[in-house]
Amino acid sequence: MEKKKRNTKTKQLVMSAFSKANAALCHEDIERQFAGQLDRVTIYRILQGFCDDGVLHKISSEGGKTYYALCHHCTHEQHNDEHLHFHCLACNRIYCLEVPAITVPLPPEYKVVAVSCIVSGYCIECSKTTNH
Repeated sequence: MEKKKRNTKTKQLVMSAFSKANAALCHEDIERQFAGQLDRVTIYRILQGFCDDGVLHKISSEGGKTYYALCHHCTHEQHNDEHLHFHCLACNRIYCLEVPAITVPLPPEYKVVAVSCIVSGYCIECSKTTNH
């Protein structure tokens, strides 16, 4: 039997940040947004719990930093977020793209568990304001 999780005020605060964001957020983004309201460990636990529940998915950037974005059609049993992510070199934001991740044919002995792909370039906003 699955344990029912409480919807606390701190979880609601963190979820509100993701609901308002148009890009993925990292732990520091959340910490900065709620400075003095939420401590580092609480934020980490909430983010991990949301990932476990299929509410958020993790994105590892090229530099090793972890970002989080809202899931679509996921559950705690199955994440279905194998899509492309776009990293803007100017504003440093990471966006989810509704484009399936690139698959590579592997030998039959290999079992794929997850696919992650980040494309780098300049987002729509940054492309308008700079000559890249």
